[in-house]
Amino acid sequence: MSQGHMQPGLAAAPRARLRRTLGLRSAVALGVGGTIGGGIFVLVGHTAAVAGPAALLAFALAFVAGLLIALPYAELACRYPEAGGGYAFVRAVLGRGWGFMMGWVFWGAYLFVSGYVTLGFGGYLQALTGIPALWGAVGLVIACALVNVAGVRLSGQVQVAVMLLALAGLLGFALAGLPSVDPARFEPWLPNGPGGLLAAALTAFLAFGGFDMVAAAGEEVEQPERNLPRAILATLALVLFVYLLVVLVALGTLGWRELGASAAPLSAAATQFLGPAGGKLIAAVAVCTTAATANAVLVVTSRISFAMARDGLLPAALARVSPATGAPWAAVLVCAAILALVAALGSLRLATAVGGFLYVAHFLPPLLVLLKLRQRGGPPPAFRMPCPALLLPLAFAMSLVMLVSSGWIGLLGGLAWIALGGVLQHLGSMGRAGPKPL
Repeated sequence: MSQGHMQPGLAAAPRARLRRTLGLRSAVALGVGGTIGGGIFVLVGHTAAVAGPAALLAFALAFVAGLLIALPYAELACRYPEAGGGYAFVRAVLGRGWGFMMGWVFWGAYLFVSGYVTLGFGGYLQALTGIPALWGAVGLVIACALVNVAGVRLSGQVQVAVMLLALAGLLGFALAGLPSVDPARFEPWLPNGPGGLLAAALTAFLAFGGFDMVAAAGEEVEQPERNLPRAILATLALVLFVYLLVVLVALGTLGWRELGASAAPLSAAATQFLGPAGGKLIAAVAVCTTAATANAVLVVTSRISFAMARDGLLPAALARVSPATGAPWAAVLVCAAILALVAALGSLRLATAVGGFLYVAHFLPPLLVLLKLRQRGGPPPAFRMPCPALLLPLAFAMSLVMLVSSGWIGLLGGLAWIALGGVLQHLGSMGRAGPKPL
């Protein structure tokens, strides 16, 4: 890939900087809020349908994969606390060409992932109010855009409030349902074999997606060397505890077949032991938490495109920042329009398969970056991942296993998106170079 040329007509924008307004609590809220909503409310039914009761194990395996990747990610976030997260790491160490492809894959992953988040919100809202799911999904994107244009401080405050509501609702669901758990519902344990378990683990890994959102907003986090690693690891720890407890209750009260067939799985499970009122209450919590996830997705996609535009890899207009609020308003509006389009496609299967492939793929270049930085030596960052000789190879191996488990839809769709980025980058480089003299 060419590392020395910009795309045609894309002059490098002035090096605008974002304001550091997110404390540790807001950073954790961004990560947890961006993780819990889509995963536990939308994907838990899909993992149950694929893995059966072993969905519980799928979530545990996904956590192990997430932790293996989060440790090097936390170290890189300390070294490069800039907007764009993994894109910033790769661009700084491997150059502009690889930086473009990293940003393209990272951006595409969240654009596709947004589909199951917004559609999940629309489905729960429809169950609660009767509003058509598509209207609800598009309306959510518009609301998130308005919040983010107003500034990331307001966005962070909204995330804190919604995260607390989500945790209270999910823990209430779990504690109320524990006495009703029936061990007989966990048989047969692995109805679809090891293949079903691995496929479910990829979906569950998507449900843990969120710690990288913290790094993507690293330029807006206060005391990043201290707060970024804490926020990333705290996000994973909090989410694991909640997920395992909630999945245990859902499987043990409704059963894996019914859970997998329901459009609102946790609401259906709550109805089993709390009655219709309990189901409505959980649906209301789902609406709030999927909204928080969509907001976090808009934060990360807008920061990726902002960072790439600031570096001259996307149109410079996307790097515009509001002088009043410090928000990258142009990137927010463009990403919101794309998220609304993805929601209109209405395909949950496509979103999870292609989004899952791209989401896993975007972690591979940062792992290569850390490997290269460790070989270079130099002053250590504030946080260093332990046992790199063991954990880095494990992180690579786990990533490759999950890529394979994405299936043909994920593989073909993900490679098509990567190929499209390669073509655009090549055309941009040719146009920048101009015609050869006769």
